[in-house]
Amino acid sequence: MAEARAGNVVADLFSGGFGTALTLHRGKVLESLKPAFILPEVLDESKWYGGRHAFTDPEHQFVFVYIVLPGLRGLSYNRNLVDPQEFRSYRDLVNPKWKGRIVSQRPALGGGITAHLQFYYHHPELGPDFMRRFFGAMDMTFGDQRTIDDWLAAGKFAICVGCREIDKAKSQGLPVDHFEMGEWKEGAPLSTGGGSLGLIRGARHPNAARVFINWFLSRRGQTVLQMSNDLLGAQPPYSRRIDIPKEMLAPETRLVPGRRYLDLTLPEFTDLAPIDRLLKEIFGTR
Repeated sequence: MAEARAGNVVADLFSGGFGTALTLHRGKVLESLKPAFILPEVLDESKWYGGRHAFTDPEHQFVFVYIVLPGLRGLSYNRNLVDPQEFRSYRDLVNPKWKGRIVSQRPALGGGITAHLQFYYHHPELGPDFMRRFFGAMDMTFGDQRTIDDWLAAGKFAICVGCREIDKAKSQGLPVDHFEMGEWKEGAPLSTGGGSLGLIRGARHPNAARVFINWFLSRRGQTVLQMSNDLLGAQPPYSRRIDIPKEMLAPETRLVPGRRYLDLTLPEFTDLAPIDRLLKEIFGTR
């Protein structure tokens, strides 16, 4: 933003989280990506998830989303204290039997559970009423990331919202696991992670930027992207291109045909201000 105001633009492209990308867009830092799409296979929307190009800005042209992530992580449990078969809906989380037995990151926008907050708020079968009950009436305990992981593994709490090291703890023999939220009645959220792309206004190398955009969003480019994190030993991302192999993806990162999803990258879900107001109502302004 400072570079743009000073007329000294250094970068040509932005790739990262949609929240930052939208901030750049609102600050008039980005220009339309659509004119930069040249290759027929990039222009062909049938090659993309949902049969459309996914733009997260209201104008559908500035912030392009190239990754889709099913939000199947973020709720976990202690196997000694919870029978996961009891859970078939998010509303099972507000059963009085779990009151005082849930630990969580303090819900805050921009944190690791932002997509879940969006999902709770915008889902037509959950909404603000569910959030008030879940975060405000269940005597939930809040802690930092390391603490809540340890508390869940030790059995101090039965359920955790936002525990991050569950796979590692499980591999060490600790009695923890993830809920299979994708199988629940309301389905699961879809988010973008860091997978959004913007073309910076006044870029020094606009032609090079356009060449990269068309390679990166091509079948070849997205195949390389989908393999890249795997080479680094992390989970590979799920490209929104549907014409590339998905076999290398871990089961938890795949989209399952027939499963219910709420695509949080759509512009109507990206305004976080109403969620922020609700969180302040629940927790106060501190």
